[in-house]
Amino acid sequence: MDAENSRPIVAVPEKTLHDLGWPALLETLAARCHTERGSAAARGLVACDSADEARVRLADLAEACLLHELDLPPPFGGITDVELLLARAEKGGALEGEALLAVGQTLAACTRLRRHLVARATEAPRLAALAATTAELSHVSGPILESLDDKGQLLDHASPALGTLRRRLAALHDALARAARGLLEDAAVTPHLQDRFFTQRHDRYVVPVRSDARARVPGIVHGTSQSGQTVFIEPEAIVDLNNRLELGRSDVLEEELRILAELTGYVREEATGARTALAVATRLDLLDGSALFARALDASAPTLDDTGVLALKRARHPHLVLAGRDCVANDLLLGPGESLVISGPNAGGKTVALKTAGLLALMARAGLFLPVAHGSRIPFYRSVLSDIGDDQSLERNLSTFSAHLQNLRSFLDEASGAALILVDEIAAGTEPDQGAALAEAVLVALAARGAQVIATTHYERLKALPARDRRFVNASVGFDLARMAPTFELELGVPGSSGALFLARRLGLPAEVVTHAEALTGHGPAGIEELLIALTEERRRIAVERRELAEARRTVDAALGDAERARRDTDAERRRLRAGAHDGALAELARARDELGRLRKSLRRAASGSDDNADAVTTARAELLVVAGRIAEHAPAAAPMPGRLAELAELTAGTTVLVASLGARGQVVSPPERGRVTVQVGALRTAVALADVRIVAGAKGGAPPTPPRRATASTAPVAAPAPAPAPAPATTPATTPATAREDLAPTRTPELTLDVRGERVDDALARLDRFLDDALLGSREAVFVIHGHGTGALRDAVRRHADGHLGVSRLRPGAPRDGGDGVTVIWLDS
Repeated sequence: MDAENSRPIVAVPEKTLHDLGWPALLETLAARCHTERGSAAARGLVACDSADEARVRLADLAEACLLHELDLPPPFGGITDVELLLARAEKGGALEGEALLAVGQTLAACTRLRRHLVARATEAPRLAALAATTAELSHVSGPILESLDDKGQLLDHASPALGTLRRRLAALHDALARAARGLLEDAAVTPHLQDRFFTQRHDRYVVPVRSDARARVPGIVHGTSQSGQTVFIEPEAIVDLNNRLELGRSDVLEEELRILAELTGYVREEATGARTALAVATRLDLLDGSALFARALDASAPTLDDTGVLALKRARHPHLVLAGRDCVANDLLLGPGESLVISGPNAGGKTVALKTAGLLALMARAGLFLPVAHGSRIPFYRSVLSDIGDDQSLERNLSTFSAHLQNLRSFLDEASGAALILVDEIAAGTEPDQGAALAEAVLVALAARGAQVIATTHYERLKALPARDRRFVNASVGFDLARMAPTFELELGVPGSSGALFLARRLGLPAEVVTHAEALTGHGPAGIEELLIALTEERRRIAVERRELAEARRTVDAALGDAERARRDTDAERRRLRAGAHDGALAELARARDELGRLRKSLRRAASGSDDNADAVTTARAELLVVAGRIAEHAPAAAPMPGRLAELAELTAGTTVLVASLGARGQVVSPPERGRVTVQVGALRTAVALADVRIVAGAKGGAPPTPPRRATASTAPVAAPAPAPAPAPATTPATTPATAREDLAPTRTPELTLDVRGERVDDALARLDRFLDDALLGSREAVFVIHGHGTGALRDAVRRHADGHLGVSRLRPGAPRDGGDGVTVIWLDS
């Protein structure tokens, strides 16, 4: 369709608009707008000039729909059509109070609308940008609304002078009323009055005097009653007050007219901006009404396809949806230049499908959302033509068939690759064989011009056309034989049966008549019609089974969803319980740690005393074992180690083993001695207990050992006191003095090392406490703390804290091989 994009948009004929129900659709759209101008714009909605313009409308409409989804609808209250008032102001005429009030309220409402959308630029950037094209006109609406009441009357504070003048006028009214009441009580006047009251004539105070006594009351006559018995006289005594009242009224009126002229001048100066604001508000109102219209249709934005693909998913007829009637959703699929031939019984389903396609094409041209599923595509048709219904014209002396032929002729003249042509019962109303031949010839000619055609028919010749010409596709509308009613389900790819003889039999036409008719067709009961009916029934049965299967699948999916939610709830409960147990374990560990500190103090005091304290030492150590056991109860269960315990005979030099405490593989360096064996793990050579060595898959000289895993205090398991490890292999010369031997620390291994580099001091010291407690329980001789060099703050804090620990006997910086001053070696009380 790219070649067609340069062609001008073609106005849709009034007949097509009427055939498809377009005016009625626009009325339902107009009813959802908020302003008179918005409703008028909806009734006059026309197609966009191009696909790009339609895409812009769709994008704007998407934002309007989003604002409603977010419960942020734009405000349109107070906007009225003041175009004529703006024009009057521009011509120099002063607007009256009510007119000014309407202008002021409209401009204030436009300002509210502008601010609302500009503030929602994140959610609706396009609408915000559109609203921002208007000017803030509060400098016009503000003075107007501040000067007028809700009936359009000027308020006293509309100007500094107006209030004063009105108060002066009110005072004159009061003075006149008092003077008039005094005249009613005056003995010289009272006998001549027709009645004891005073009134006004020509805005002047008068009293009713009998006509025969009018000479007795000096004054000015201002008229008589209808009967002529009463003369209304303005007594001389109040003439001056009446004159002053008249002057006061004139002053007030003059000031009011001046104020109205001034306010009108504000409107005149900003008439162009006001007109722009009104036009933008109208456009926004149409978009908002379209969004409400889309919600009522449960509609979605289509993709405008430039290649000519029509792919409407679950399309529904808009009028049926809006009327609240059951509406069957159907798929409509056509490739570029393809045409659809719809067949089936005379029950209305074919025409509904035809009109649905046409009406949705018109809506897409106007930039409206369509009652289709997401992912639907539709071309931007530059012309939509239809021939639906009886077009007989007695005035033009045309039969129905002649009128249809004229329509088909015009279609052939206007058909192009960007046209959608809808024909109901093509070439019907004449001799069947000739009509079928003519219908096929017209469809082939339209296809040759590139147009997409959707035609309904009963002609068998047209049902067979898709088998001869790949540009045509069959479709059929289902019919429920049990209910004797159409299903309105469109089945693509297969023709449908007209079912005239079958329906005649089901509706009770005499059997001999139907049998005779079947014989006349030359097919008999087993003819093509019967086969098509059987096929229709089979398709209906399969469709029912598919729906049942889909329902069962939804049920299963719902059950799976419930099971998944139950699993998540169970996991959450398990985590909650585990967290509670962990908190309890931490509390118990804290209490045990306090008891350990107390026991260490007791042991020190007992050990420094006489031999009489031996029992106390024994008791304290027994309590220490109890506390250690309580700590061990809360230790996490150790993961099962791979492999098996090693036999002495297996631990020969070069054998690959797993050192459980290091979690790493190594190779035996020398045979076991005194319950320990020397193992090379990477760059580390260490003596480990036989119980710490396991045989795993892999013989001598197997895979190279994996690097040792760094252990920290937080990952080392808490264990009950264990026997002190055997001395390390004799690597120190025998001649080393005793004092030097005492200062030698064991080889630094991951299990003896705590790394606190980069941690905050408080966190590092808390980990150090736990690490020292675990080392004491494990009867470690010495441990290493890596704190790094840095500024020295963490190093000093570690050493001060360790030096004050009850279980620490001494400490020093690490040897060069251990990391120098970035490491502290800590000896523990054994």
